[in-house]
Amino acid sequence: MPSPWIILAVSLSAAFLVGGWLCLRAWRRTDIVTKALVKRITRLRFADKLRLAVALAKDHRIPMRARLIPPALVAYLAMPIDIIPDFIPVIGYMDDVIVMVVGVGLLLRLAPRAVLEEHIALLEGR
Repeated sequence: MPSPWIILAVSLSAAFLVGGWLCLRAWRRTDIVTKALVKRITRLRFADKLRLAVALAKDHRIPMRARLIPPALVAYLAMPIDIIPDFIPVIGYMDDVIVMVVGVGLLLRLAPRAVLEEHIALLEGR
């Protein structure tokens, strides 16, 4: 009988692979305008991404539940403890990617598009 830890690791790996597949399908169904906005965010420098997270968390034009997403993402990605440890090849980083994709997707869905574009444009002009 396999160890319970092996069963847990295989189960989590399968769940995250399915989650990654679902994220990929969701990305393919995303409209062109949203994809362009996400690409603009990914082109920002790391420090500007942190500034964007802080600015979005402080902006009162964004609903509270959306303002909590950027600090939660930064905190999760900065934590040394992961759901699946990063030293496991490929799958170790899959949880970070899935959490990031889900968080950004929620932020794009909950926050007003004009406010997001305003903050991104300010950072791109630096």
